[in-house]
Amino acid sequence: MPRPLLESARPSYLRPFPGDPRMSSPISPTDSERIFDVQISVLRRSFPFALGGSVISACVVAYVMLAAIPRLQVMAWLALTLMVALARLAAMMYFDHAAGRAGAAQRWLNQMIAGNIASATLWGLPFAYWTFVVPLEYQLFFIVVLFGLGTGAIYSNYMVLPAVYAFQLPAFAPPFIALAVQPSAINLALVASGVAYLVATVAFIHRMNKTHLDALRLSYENMALLRQVRLEKEAAERSDLEKSRFLAAASHDLRQPVHAMSLFLGLLANEPLSKHSRYLVENITRATAAMGHLFDALLNISRLDAGVIHPRSETFPLNRLLDQLRAEYAPQALQKGLTLTVRPCAALVRSDPMLLERILRNLVSNAIVHAPAGHVLVGCRRRGGDIRIEVWDNGPGIPREEHERIFWEFHQLQNPERDRSKGLGLGLAIVRRTAALLGHALTLRSEPGRGTVFMVTVAAPDAPAPACHPEPGSAGTDAGVPDFAGQPSRQLLLVVDDDAQNREGLRLLLESWGHRVICAADCDGLLAQVACLPEKPALIISDYRLRDHETGIQVIERLREEYNDPDMHALLVSGDTDPIRLIEAADRAIPILHKPVEVNVLKSWVAKLLPARNDG
Repeated sequence: MPRPLLESARPSYLRPFPGDPRMSSPISPTDSERIFDVQISVLRRSFPFALGGSVISACVVAYVMLAAIPRLQVMAWLALTLMVALARLAAMMYFDHAAGRAGAAQRWLNQMIAGNIASATLWGLPFAYWTFVVPLEYQLFFIVVLFGLGTGAIYSNYMVLPAVYAFQLPAFAPPFIALAVQPSAINLALVASGVAYLVATVAFIHRMNKTHLDALRLSYENMALLRQVRLEKEAAERSDLEKSRFLAAASHDLRQPVHAMSLFLGLLANEPLSKHSRYLVENITRATAAMGHLFDALLNISRLDAGVIHPRSETFPLNRLLDQLRAEYAPQALQKGLTLTVRPCAALVRSDPMLLERILRNLVSNAIVHAPAGHVLVGCRRRGGDIRIEVWDNGPGIPREEHERIFWEFHQLQNPERDRSKGLGLGLAIVRRTAALLGHALTLRSEPGRGTVFMVTVAAPDAPAPACHPEPGSAGTDAGVPDFAGQPSRQLLLVVDDDAQNREGLRLLLESWGHRVICAADCDGLLAQVACLPEKPALIISDYRLRDHETGIQVIERLREEYNDPDMHALLVSGDTDPIRLIEAADRAIPILHKPVEVNVLKSWVAKLLPARNDG
């Protein structure tokens, strides 16, 4: 396979040689081009100073040599030196003018090397010839000048070794050869010192060149690694988002029939039934609710990922939360043959009580599920200015290699049969995300066969702060049921849902609560039915995902515009848990319930919204 054009055009002394240890992390052709550009840039910046120093040195040498060398020779040498310098200056100016053109840098580099050879030859050959005719002090003067020029060439050309050699060899070889053929102790000493200087110079420029090029290569390799890490991070984020969208899309179609079943069961529960029939209805209702709880676990993950849950912290007594846990889970633990001990704690903590309760509920429920026998303990310890809430169990424990994995979604230990009674494997994932959202440290200690303890560290304020009670559902969850007093008066409600069973079930349920209901599968159908009605609807209840890519938000906004009422109350009921849907609803302050909706939750929200509308 041929090499890329730019890489193949690069001279061999600028390409790493095969087997070079620096090639353990290959550099892309783009990075090779960047290194070459840096080399050219360094040469270009130092060239004017090197050229100026060479011209000044030539003038000084010519002035000194007029006393020992015929004037014609000196002036001819100086003229040639200045002509070469002028040609090199012109080449540099042309390169500046054509720097953006393809191959301009390579041509100037070739001209640079040729200029070094010409300039060094004009120094080396005349000095070699003049050593035969000038006194010893002039010979020493030649050597000093060459050492100065050689040192300048090293610092101005070290980024490209051939450019250094192009000056050093033609400048130093002829004079030292001339001195060597004139045997004397001083001449031999000069030759020996010159050879030592060249050896040291070669070693120094090689190390200097390697150090700088390796630093360049390493910097570009690091940038390439950073780019790769960034790409992999973006891919992981896309994968995580696609996972959330897949879960939302997959659960949407499952939620539709379950929601319809929940609505019809709510109607059926109000019918006169035999004892056996009511027993069956209650069991079906519980099974439907259990399925809804599984969907809610997926929904909680989506909400946390979407960033629509905003904590509302307040200072409250921790005992209030602990009492709730004791009352709710003690019977469940007793039914399994466990003892649940919740030790009271008089401390005040500052957190979002709803979200902290969600964390502790998951941890206690998880401990009861996984402890085969014995006891579960919930207690608190003061650590500095914080309160650490601990949930202990004497279950089978968690191997150290699983301490991180148990917080992954759908990862469960000792549940190969995927028993749904043991949950979906989302509880601890929700716990970690919620703790991170609240800024509470979450730690774990566990040993196989000796049980597990989860610890959540919560800030304990020095003095109680005024409690700010959030509105129901303010944390972005429809799990809370808003309070309402009494049955609202008969109102006109608009329902939009493209699923016929859901639409019919919702209509019958709302009518059983004493409301008048107009239903349609889309906004156009609904507007056709209400066009002749003088009455303004009190509430819009719409599904989110409708036919022909229409959304419930679009329907609500269109109806508000139709009635010229931007504050008309609305409620979204959707099986779509995509995080983007959650953000859209939150931005417009439209409450959203997720299918399947429990009948009492739906009734509470309808009752909450209708009186607010009537008061306005």
